[in-house]
Amino acid sequence: MIEWNDKYSVNISLIDEQHKKLFEIINKAIIAKKHGRTTKDVLEILDEMTEYALEHFELEERYMKEFNFTGYKTHRNEHIDFTNNSLDYKNRVVGGDSEIINEILEYLKQWLVKHIQVTDKKYIRCFKENGIK
Repeated sequence: MIEWNDKYSVNISLIDEQHKKLFEIINKAIIAKKHGRTTKDVLEILDEMTEYALEHFELEERYMKEFNFTGYKTHRNEHIDFTNNSLDYKNRVVGGDSEIINEILEYLKQWLVKHIQVTDKKYIRCFKENGIK
């Protein structure tokens, strides 16, 4: 299991709360891996990933556009990749690939390290300068 701590924080409460939802999804994937969950369980995780992406990415991207964040296009492309990967995983599971949980879990862990800890940190100054706390 992974736990939230300050190294993941962007120090913007609403975004941090949404990022914590990703931790819940990752922990569900860890449990699914350990206990060999069913296809239904994996599909639920993928549905949560898709829901997270829709809600969270819309918020970040709205602020980025509103504040003319210079890294918007690159950031948005990462969001598109996440969404596309989530849908691809779902299609694979529906198509019978029941051994995909390890791949999903690894992808989520890499997202945590590369996107939340690196890419998301780039907009902090811009958001704070525009009054987002």
